Amino acid sequence: MPLYRLSKFRLPGKGQSASDGAVIQATSATPAPFQVPIHGGTYNMPSSDFESMRKDVILEIIRLTEEKYVYPDAGKKIAAHIQKKLEGGEYDDIATEQALASQLTTDLRSISGDHHWSVRYDPKGAATSVDPENEPDEDRMARYLEASRKKNFGFERVERLKGNIGYIDLRYLHPSEHAGETAVAAMQFVAHCDTLIIDLRQNHGGYPSMEQLLASYLFDSEPRLFNTFYYRPTDDTQQFWTFPHVPGRRRPDIPLYLLISGDTGSGAEAFAYSLKYMGRATLIGETTKGAAHPVTKEIVQGVFDVRLPYGRPINPVTGTNWEGKGVEPHIAVPADEALKIAHLHAMENLFEGCQDDDEKASLMWAMEIIESEYSPTVLDETALSRFEGAYEMLRFFVRDGDLFYGHAEIPDAWKLIPISETRFRLDEDMKFEFVLDPSDQVCAVRTTFVDGRPERHTEKTEPDPG
Repeated sequence: MPLYRLSKFRLPGKGQSASDGAVIQATSATPAPFQVPIHGGTYNMPSSDFESMRKDVILEIIRLTEEKYVYPDAGKKIAAHIQKKLEGGEYDDIATEQALASQLTTDLRSISGDHHWSVRYDPKGAATSVDPENEPDEDRMARYLEASRKKNFGFERVERLKGNIGYIDLRYLHPSEHAGETAVAAMQFVAHCDTLIIDLRQNHGGYPSMEQLLASYLFDSEPRLFNTFYYRPTDDTQQFWTFPHVPGRRRPDIPLYLLISGDTGSGAEAFAYSLKYMGRATLIGETTKGAAHPVTKEIVQGVFDVRLPYGRPINPVTGTNWEGKGVEPHIAVPADEALKIAHLHAMENLFEGCQDDDEKASLMWAMEIIESEYSPTVLDETALSRFEGAYEMLRFFVRDGDLFYGHAEIPDAWKLIPISETRFRLDEDMKFEFVLDPSDQVCAVRTTFVDGRPERHTEKTEPDPG
């Protein structure tokens, strides 16, 4: 059986553009970690003699365990245990296919301690399984590509957040063969940002060729060993290295945050784990699923769907992986707070590292707005009414539960957004801070501007806007 091609996405060689007939391939003829290959057995459909079929199923699972389970020694022990139960007649009272599948699942999991194992009686699903040794037919591939295209090949959102922070919400790692152009476009969109956040909180996995491509933008041109994968059925080990050449601009120095959650799984975990132990990223959120071992699907007797782990990633730094443990964040917070924490953490780091006074003032201005957007201040009309009045030429009044700002010489008025109990902003350009006297009454308003114009202090002249 051939190994699986991970990607045909072609990257340009040195001195070439992306259209020059690129020469570097992600990998060639390799297993696809973190996916579920399907293996169709050359077996007859079950006979009416259930006892004979039952024994054949068990013997075939014993063989699969010995030959394909991710840990060879453990596979032999599991197989021997099942063989002993078979010879001892412990399966003789099982009278239905569903009961046999359930008992085998229970036994395989309890013996191995590995909950990747499963056996299901699924005659309909098994009959429609495709032999991976044959290339997918054109119609099937077209359906896959169309469905992937409609989901933008996993790139849910790519944007520039306040403070010039790049953000990529990545929901699935599609093969770079198909998603490479989209990935390159995403990385170039954020190429001029000061920090990058990649959100993996809703990413359940995918193909290593996409991990490899994205990681290549986060290091310099010197190839680095990113991950190693051991494939038990053929006893092969494959290495994944970053590429020496990629289309567009690399950002080996950009501060990087990865957002993770309890839903982050498989290939997305691999990406986070590798970048964490390469010292390249700060992980924020929750410990991930802990699903390091990819699972293969085997069809037994034409009607049983058997899933078992068939390979494992081996990190070049730790010598192991995250199976059963998950990838732990550097900063542990609830998943729904991870973006806020990462964004603010990034801004604080930019501020602390800034040497230019004007730039520091700009960062401080943005940080206050960012924090207020993640934790909005809510004021009712009673609280807002204390700010109503005329402040020389400036006017403030409450309408429909919001505070508005206007000018005596301009008929228009603009809604203000509260930043705190006494501070408001007009879009991102102006801020107003109401000044309180010793008796806690509003006596003035202080106006500041994002462009650095001098601050204005305006006394309150009328108690209401008139």
